[in-house]
Amino acid sequence: MKVIPAINEPTFEKVKEKIFQTRDILGALRVHIDVTDGKFTAHQTWNDVSDLINLRFITNNFNFNLGVHLMVNNPDEIIDSWFSAGMHAIVAHFETIKNIDLILDKCEKNGVEFVLAVNPSTALDSIGDIKKYKNIELLAVEPGSAGQKFEEITIEKIKQLRTKGFGGKIVIDGGINPETAKKVREAGADAIVSASYIWNNLNPKKGYEELKAA
Repeated sequence: MKVIPAINEPTFEKVKEKIFQTRDILGALRVHIDVTDGKFTAHQTWNDVSDLINLRFITNNFNFNLGVHLMVNNPDEIIDSWFSAGMHAIVAHFETIKNIDLILDKCEKNGVEFVLAVNPSTALDSIGDIKKYKNIELLAVEPGSAGQKFEEITIEKIKQLRTKGFGGKIVIDGGINPETAKKVREAGADAIVSASYIWNNLNPKKGYEELKAA
């Protein structure tokens, strides 16, 4: 099971710091940045894509895949600018996307992996044909801040997806620790996303490796 470090920070200075820590300390192959707008979520993080575009220009390459989790009210309106930042993956919410087919088409044309995010309170039956997606990210917490408690309903939703015939990748985001990582792997998940368990550890590399071992 893959472990994807997440960066959930209020300023670009902290985002930038953790981007390079991901490379130099964790040795991870990919990382994703949580971008919240304080509207879809109560919590607001850094969200100015131009900062990242400029950093890309200066550094040329981070030597790993960079993704963004758009926890915002208007993903349809801003997704093009994130393509410009060289994203490997874009995660956007079923609850806020207005034209999913257009977003899928744009991601395909730009060579960007699209991941459909689904809130804990959203019933899987409401998202329609699950087989049109290659990746579904089940949030195990309410979208927004890091450090929330894992919602056990997530385990049943993983099983539901597999029972319904979903053969794509299932990603679990929120409330991840070695115990919950083991639970979601056993239920059928392919990857986990973690911010607080890694970055709040006195030794972030140790936290990252513990999740991988779980």
